[in-house]
Amino acid sequence: MTMKHGKNTKVLLGAVDMSPYLDSMDLAADLDVSDATMFGATWKSALPGVMAGKVDFSGLYDPTQASLPTLFLSLVPGVLTYCPGGGAAIGDGARLVSAIDTSYALSSPVGGMVAVKGSFQADSTVGFGWMLHPLGADVDSTAGATRDDAAATSTGWTAHLHVISRTAGSWNIYVEDSANGTDWTALANFGDWTGAGSMRMVGATAAATLRRYLRYVAVRTGGSASDSVTFAIAYARN
Repeated sequence: MTMKHGKNTKVLLGAVDMSPYLDSMDLAADLDVSDATMFGATWKSALPGVMAGKVDFSGLYDPTQASLPTLFLSLVPGVLTYCPGGGAAIGDGARLVSAIDTSYALSSPVGGMVAVKGSFQADSTVGFGWMLHPLGADVDSTAGATRDDAAATSTGWTAHLHVISRTAGSWNIYVEDSANGTDWTALANFGDWTGAGSMRMVGATAAATLRRYLRYVAVRTGGSASDSVTFAIAYARN
């Protein structure tokens, strides 16, 4: 049995690594059900409805970190990737959320630190997936190690990119998939990046095919071979 300590949790929100500012994350996925029990029944029956995801967070307030209040005020869903096991290696578990900030609060106890807490509501499918590129810097053009998921799926997919920083140049970052681990096809192209930002991509249809093997590619254009980009990629098979 393999356990994980909560101290290693990684939280990426947009172009910011929020992990140093938070001390608690809770993700819940709920299914609405309607009671369909009729007269004479001895057991209740129910009809499943729709699913919903919610994230609650808390931490310590830092006035230099404006991502949370900015997201709350913009009313635009944020790209949230939550890695309860740390997200330090390819294949570590990741939860992919298109997050609407529904609450944001500060508290100032006279005898303690200023604290922050709030909630996100998922406005789409919550992806239960894996890290493909743990947060870190790549120098010059690179192709990542191959991730083997054992089998292809045709139920759609979700992918998140978080670009934290770069030194110079333009970076084209994308995900490729393959049926055999040798012949690769671009699957999710996040486009060209000349600064920090984030992006969420979803398979075109619920039946979008994701082949067995995956990897990322980061291609530098402009700049020099010593330039770097710091980013993370997570994906999920829906």
